[in-house]
Amino acid sequence: MLSQQLTTQNIDLWQSVVTRELGYIQSRQEFLNSCTDRVAMLQQGLQNPRERGTALRLFFSLNLSERQRLFNDLVSLATVAHADIELCREAILSLPKNWLLANIENSAEEWLTDGTDEEYRRLLELYIKIDHCLTERLAQRALQHEDPDVREAGEDFQNYLKKR
Repeated sequence: MLSQQLTTQNIDLWQSVVTRELGYIQSRQEFLNSCTDRVAMLQQGLQNPRERGTALRLFFSLNLSERQRLFNDLVSLATVAHADIELCREAILSLPKNWLLANIENSAEEWLTDGTDEEYRRLLELYIKIDHCLTERLAQRALQHEDPDVREAGEDFQNYLKKR
């Protein structure tokens, strides 16, 4: 009797997951097909920690132009640690590499100008996934910083690059 109850409960739980996932798929498709300003809605979602993961997952369904318009928002999120940072980095890395290399430094400058070791480390972690030379430039910049914690970040990444 107990194992039959557990089985029935497990089946009910599974069916709930399946039903809700189908609902999500339908809602997502309706959003993608009918929303008149998908970029603005995702920008808003990226700013709310409760909505951020959903916005980041929907990002991959947008066209390239829309994804590029969200780039500065993503770079901003990539400068601080949070639960969705890996998904944020994945979104950034999904953009064409040549476009990334042409735009990342200008976008990151806003957070580096008065940046702490947090911003430098998070951006170095991102840069290392993009390009060795890009990472080297930022590590060199960190080494020249007045803050010893930022310099330490530069040293850490310079040492890492030497081992690669």
